[in-house]
Amino acid sequence: MRQRDSAAEKNTCGAHVSCIITAGAAGTQRRAFEMTGTDASECEASTSGRDWSWVPYPEGHRKRRGFIANYLDAVKDRESATERARYSDAVTKALDGEAFAELRRGATVSFDPSDHDLSDAFLDLIDTSGLVGGDDDACLSRLHERLPDFDRGKSHLEDKARLLAPLARPGPRRDRFQNAYDRLMLEVVAPHFARGLPAETKLLYASFPCVRIQQPCDFHTIRAHVDTMYLHPHGSLNAWLPLTTTRGANSLHVESEPGRENFAPIELSLGELAIFDGARCSHFTVANTSDETRVSLDFRVVPGCAYDPDANISRVKGTGAQCYNVGGYYSVAEKIGRDWIKTIAGTPSVRHGFPHTNPETVEE
Repeated sequence: MRQRDSAAEKNTCGAHVSCIITAGAAGTQRRAFEMTGTDASECEASTSGRDWSWVPYPEGHRKRRGFIANYLDAVKDRESATERARYSDAVTKALDGEAFAELRRGATVSFDPSDHDLSDAFLDLIDTSGLVGGDDDACLSRLHERLPDFDRGKSHLEDKARLLAPLARPGPRRDRFQNAYDRLMLEVVAPHFARGLPAETKLLYASFPCVRIQQPCDFHTIRAHVDTMYLHPHGSLNAWLPLTTTRGANSLHVESEPGRENFAPIELSLGELAIFDGARCSHFTVANTSDETRVSLDFRVVPGCAYDPDANISRVKGTGAQCYNVGGYYSVAEKIGRDWIKTIAGTPSVRHGFPHTNPETVEE
């Protein structure tokens, strides 16, 4: 595989995302992660000789050293994964092609939230009985105000576990959420990929989205990482869909290209989702110093041309078994005529994140 070279760009501190608008056939698209904001010269630099101005903790903060160590682990893994990855000739050709390179550059895709009821389905699914006020309608961005004994210094993992427990239980409400997710994939995400890869007629996608809740807090909740650290292949692209407005500190921070270190928050409103190269681009959260909770979904998509079922990079250490299998982690969408149809259904498992605990299984 090769990485595309580009002009050097200064690291940023407190930067924001601006986007270039382009017209799309099925909704407006925006090139993601164009940088604006304060440059590194106005931020505190590390005394180590390397510019760490983008690190979200100041010199002397108890979490700074650990945050940097995690980032360096991500860099090391990205380099190691690139060196050791072996794909079929056809997949290697697709990964090295200009069309896939363009998809990797990232985009923000818009959709009509009134036509895709993910937020309503999610609110109907979660367990709000433990919140202050009980089962009254909950505003997702204000969830923290209804947590018992809310404290910015606490993780509130038990509260989140209770809220999200129904995601791991089959039933009509989860089916409604699943159907809303599949429909968004088929009507919004798949057409976006098809515009970048016109000959593609098959997509693999996470059969169930990961759900994240980041309440206002004094610390980051997701360390700096790349998804190859978790055995995702290089053909995997990330889709990140907030169910609340994201601005600055309550968002996910991503670099625009591997190793660029121009980290910026993904700033989206309802009816927008971001596509980015999470397999290779480092990403993390920062302390949510805002007064709004962020609730978001994330899932991974692999175009059929970029999927190698025998890729060595996705083998579990020790057993050699493949993780992220079709019919398990992945569902499959295929273009039949003019429409995208779900042809293989996967099953939610521990690989789809909290609160799932069951192992990935594939029906024979």
